[in-house]
Amino acid sequence: MSLSILEQLQSELRRLYIAGSDLAADDYRLKRLEPELRERGERAPVFKRLAEGVAALTGPAQPEERAAALQDVSLLLNSVLSTQGNTEVGNVGEAPVSARAESRLPGLVTDRSSRELAELRQTLSSSGSGRYEVVKSAYDNGLFRDLRSLPLALRALGDPYSEISDLAAERILPDYGPGIAALLLDGLDIQGGREEERKLQVVQRVGIGPDDRISLEKLIRAAEEGADKIRISAIACLGADPSQEEKLLEWSREKKKLVRKSAYEALSILDSEAARERLYEAMTGPDAPLAAEALAGSLSPGLAETLIWLFEERLRKSTEDGSRPYDDLAPLLIALGKANHTALESLYTDIALNPSAYPSLLALGERERGWILGYAAAYLQRLRTFEALESVERLAFRHPLLLRNAIPMARELLSPSEVYERYMGTNGESSRLSSALQSVLVLVLRNKLYAGNLQREKRLPQAEIEAEWDPRWLDWAIEQDHVQLVTGLARPGNDRLIPYLHQAVRRIGRVGSWDDIRYYLDMLEADVFDEDTRYDLFMRLIEARNWNGDPAMVFRELDLLRRVPAERIDETIRRLEVLIEGISISYKKKTLQEVVDALRARRSVKRSEDPADE
Repeated sequence: MSLSILEQLQSELRRLYIAGSDLAADDYRLKRLEPELRERGERAPVFKRLAEGVAALTGPAQPEERAAALQDVSLLLNSVLSTQGNTEVGNVGEAPVSARAESRLPGLVTDRSSRELAELRQTLSSSGSGRYEVVKSAYDNGLFRDLRSLPLALRALGDPYSEISDLAAERILPDYGPGIAALLLDGLDIQGGREEERKLQVVQRVGIGPDDRISLEKLIRAAEEGADKIRISAIACLGADPSQEEKLLEWSREKKKLVRKSAYEALSILDSEAARERLYEAMTGPDAPLAAEALAGSLSPGLAETLIWLFEERLRKSTEDGSRPYDDLAPLLIALGKANHTALESLYTDIALNPSAYPSLLALGERERGWILGYAAAYLQRLRTFEALESVERLAFRHPLLLRNAIPMARELLSPSEVYERYMGTNGESSRLSSALQSVLVLVLRNKLYAGNLQREKRLPQAEIEAEWDPRWLDWAIEQDHVQLVTGLARPGNDRLIPYLHQAVRRIGRVGSWDDIRYYLDMLEADVFDEDTRYDLFMRLIEARNWNGDPAMVFRELDLLRRVPAERIDETIRRLEVLIEGISISYKKKTLQEVVDALRARRSVKRSEDPADE
């Protein structure tokens, strides 16, 4: 067979992979090849198929259809060239070689610029910092939906930087859908390492069709003959194939712990009668913790109902025989952690109403009991009903930390004033909450007023605070003498706020707590006070700081000092100069002097721009 026409076609397809399939419409170089391909098709049907593919590629079509046609022709061409010993097979657009047209991935296009693809290719071919951000941005912007990015996605799966390879395994490749499974299994090395495990993790996530016997046979071979870690990953993928029931049941009794766990995962997906019986057996035996982990994310309704019944039975069991109820209860709780079943709702509601009916629960230590009740509260919280709220509150009154579940529920179901009155009482009424519950309430409110992680926490916008929190919470926070609550709840119009801050700022400055200082500054930068009050509160903080002690320099304070209103520059300079005289630590003295010098420079510029101020 002459390779000349095939090599020409390969060159043209490579060009389109780079330039984009949209440019294939009426492409004269491709159209020039079509008659010769059809002529050869009279003697070899494969050339006829190539000619038909070229016609589909150059004719009228939607972008997705044209991209699919480009891939179809490329896959067929690579298959033909591979039988002729061509050493360049697989180089067309770096597309993975596969002779199976059914592995085509629908929905891909070739509409992105070569520059974008080149940057991504360079990132995945190099090392160094900042690569994850480039790959993540490419994913977020849909660059991997371009057909030419598919080989790059496969390359990312083996990237030495784990965050990139994890992103490929957990998000990029699964987004291609079930069609990616065949491509991954085509090149699977069953004796390979971490990259091969990730391929199987993707296959498990997207699944394979029951009619794709080629892929299923490859999985079975990997499960039977692969390296240990490959076996474990492959077994977990076989739950969708009913014909593997006998093997999965056999593997669930292997000596190797992780093999049994993978078999349990697959059996939970298979969900046959025999599978449910084996899983129930595991949950009632020494393998219960292992089976519970496998079931936690894929528990069928039928098996869930059986395990809920067993869970309730064990909760009601007497502990007079000296048994350790926690060891019996914990695996069931884990297995049911993500379950959604009316029987579980009824059980958790009854635990809140009739705790004495569950002696095993009462026999647990405070920490263990709190863990189980936390699962119950989290489940009821997801229901978002008033009845569930009352159940969570009953649990919280016995285990105060669960108030962190009740307050968010109440805020979803009630108005801000109703939330306050529900827990703190109306005028003249006492709070429903004990001192222990009020201590927890302080933590709950504080976490709801500041967003972000601990290093970058920031006060919520003022408008949001005023809309979502009853103003009476501020008075309560002042009574609790909790600075972070007060600064988080601060709002205009409260007569007690300014006097409290005057008193509290002396303590903040003396102790030098970074958290208290930054929350205080957040409050000052919000729309709470008029300009004069804001300036006064800020300067009180600066003057209250123990500059001769060992507080860390807070550069945000220094920046705000440099940016005081123009009409306050002279007053600020005078107050800072008095402060500097009393500082004995040289670098702090120097730093504040630099602020004074910067303010003087600002003043000089202002006067030169506006001589009328002289």
